[in-house]
Amino acid sequence: MPNLKYRLASPLLMWVIVAFGSAILWKIVKPGQMFTSGWIGSVVLALGIINFIGVSLFAYNKHRKAPASVHSINQLVTEGAYAVVRHPLYATDIVLAWCIFVWQPSYKVLAIVIWLTLVLVFWANLEERLLEEKFMEDYRAYKKRVPMFVPRLRKK
Repeated sequence: MPNLKYRLASPLLMWVIVAFGSAILWKIVKPGQMFTSGWIGSVVLALGIINFIGVSLFAYNKHRKAPASVHSINQLVTEGAYAVVRHPLYATDIVLAWCIFVWQPSYKVLAIVIWLTLVLVFWANLEERLLEEKFMEDYRAYKKRVPMFVPRLRKK
C-alpha cells in the first residue's frame, strides 16, 4: 500500500481540483469577451491541438505509466519527450489551455486557464519532490539536465 503522500499526488486528484476550481470560477467570474481573436485564434487553437496530440503520443510511447501516480512509476524515463522537458504532459496541457484562451478570450476562460496553470505547476513541483525522494541522485541529475516545462533552444 503506497504511503499517503504518494496517494495524495494522484493525477486524478489533481484533475478533480482543476475541475472543481474551474466550476467555481465559471460561476463567479463575470462574463465578457476581452478581445476578438478572429481567424488567428482558430489557427492558434489548431496548433495547440496538434501539439497536444503529438506530444502526448510521443510521451505515452516512451512512458506508459506517465499519467499514473508517482507510486506506480518504477523507473525514471529520460528519453523521448522526457529528454526535452521533465513534464511534457503537463506542459502540453498548459499550452493547450492558453491556446483555448486565445481562441475564446473571455474573463471566465482566462480565470480557468490561470487556475489550471497554477494547479499543474504546483502538482509538477509536488511530483518532483516525490520523484527525487524515490530516484534520488538520478532524478537530481535529470533535473539539472532537462528543463521543467519549456524546452531549451540550444543544447548545453
